[in-house]
Amino acid sequence: TAARTIAMVFFIIVSATCFAYVYRALGGDDIVEKLIKEAGLTNWGLLILIMAITFFLGFFLDWIEITLIVLPVFAPLIGGLDFGDHLPKQDVVHWFAILMALNLQTSFLTPPFGFALFYLKGIAPKEIKIQSIYLGIIPFVILQVIALATVMAWPNVALWLMRGAYGD
Repeated sequence: TAARTIAMVFFIIVSATCFAYVYRALGGDDIVEKLIKEAGLTNWGLLILIMAITFFLGFFLDWIEITLIVLPVFAPLIGGLDFGDHLPKQDVVHWFAILMALNLQTSFLTPPFGFALFYLKGIAPKEIKIQSIYLGIIPFVILQVIALATVMAWPNVALWLMRGAYGD
């Protein structure tokens, strides 16, 4: 069973790499960037849209698939944005990576495919139904979203350690 899991993860990585290569070779990143610029979204609007898309994908995809498919599409867009006085330009990519990590953590808790839900069901007494677990995680998902919003509003909450270790 370990060999099957490793093969599946390897297949996902190879497939996502092929997707990213073809996507970039065909100019997909330019097309997405053009569409977003034509949509008239502000930098904040784009960031919120990307976070919403990632959150929504967390309901249906594993964090590995989201990371390998979404990051090659959105990271170059975010890396080129300027959030003015809110965040120095050199920290935007690090901040985005932290926001993505927080958002992906939520995918472990969201039904129908949240891994943590199945782990909980596996160790819970038999009389506890999966529906009860689904209802029980709602406060934790809300806390995750609050944490995501906090780091968006105050980047120093997440960047202080990096800045302390590596300097400004």
